[in-house]
Amino acid sequence: MNLTLRQLRAFVAVARLGRFAAAAETLHITQPALSMTIRELEKQLGERVFDRHTRRVELTHVGRELLPVAEKVLADLEHAVAASRELATLARGRVSIASSTVFAATLLPWAVRKFGERHPGVAFALKDVAEQEIRARVKSGDVDLGVGTTGEPDPEIDALPLLEDTLTAVVSERHPLAEQATVTWRELAGHPLILLGRGSPIRALQDKALAAVGADAPPAFEVSFSSTAISMVAAGLGVSPLPVNARQVSSRVKVQVRPLMRPTVARLVAIFRKRGTSLSPAAAVFQDFLRDYVRSGAFPVQAGLRVRLLGD
Repeated sequence: MNLTLRQLRAFVAVARLGRFAAAAETLHITQPALSMTIRELEKQLGERVFDRHTRRVELTHVGRELLPVAEKVLADLEHAVAASRELATLARGRVSIASSTVFAATLLPWAVRKFGERHPGVAFALKDVAEQEIRARVKSGDVDLGVGTTGEPDPEIDALPLLEDTLTAVVSERHPLAEQATVTWRELAGHPLILLGRGSPIRALQDKALAAVGADAPPAFEVSFSSTAISMVAAGLGVSPLPVNARQVSSRVKVQVRPLMRPTVARLVAIFRKRGTSLSPAAAVFQDFLRDYVRSGAFPVQAGLRVRLLGD
């Protein structure tokens, strides 16, 4: 059996109106075309669905059985189409993002607020996680998008460049290095180091720079989040090389940020998405919006940062 939507719509229209002429007018087709469609339906069923009278038609037993089923099929389809249109037009939707704690506390809230002004029907789920977890969350399908530091290329991940900044020296206000305009990696390594955990792409940058100056001793402390490292620096437990945007979450603790030199270590931040998987309309639009938002200068201007904005 191969019933079509055209046949079901024709059947329901005739059943509701009780006349072929009225149903044909409602469907914007000719009466002969409607009659042929009903005959095709009855041929598929092997039974008549209407008893024809001079002025009216009445449902047969088979027709009465078919009517509620046909009405439900059409109603479900109309609901699905309407829902799809709402998603496509961003009348509603949902975007889930995994991000480092710093970007979850700085860039993303402002971007989400601006996006929400344009598309108030879109809801967000923001998951702040350790850097090394971001791409895993994207690959597992737990989130639509990730925002964080790039690392080694991953065949399952597409990384869209967002911005580039550098690692800086985060020290206590009372620390001797706070008196300097700039700090070298060798100078930083002369003090207890607080580094991010192994597996973090930022830790890979930290280790590479320290090895380049011959300082590859184990750190005094390892932590999962930049915010934890900043608080430990404020407590006088050591110093930490962190991305420049870490200063945005350090205003309430007594730390200083100084340019970290010889070498200068660049950090590339990207938007991650699972390769070969289509994004929802809301996630696709937000992905492009976030890149435009950063390139517009809104984020660096608000934060007072010096970063290099990246185009396509």
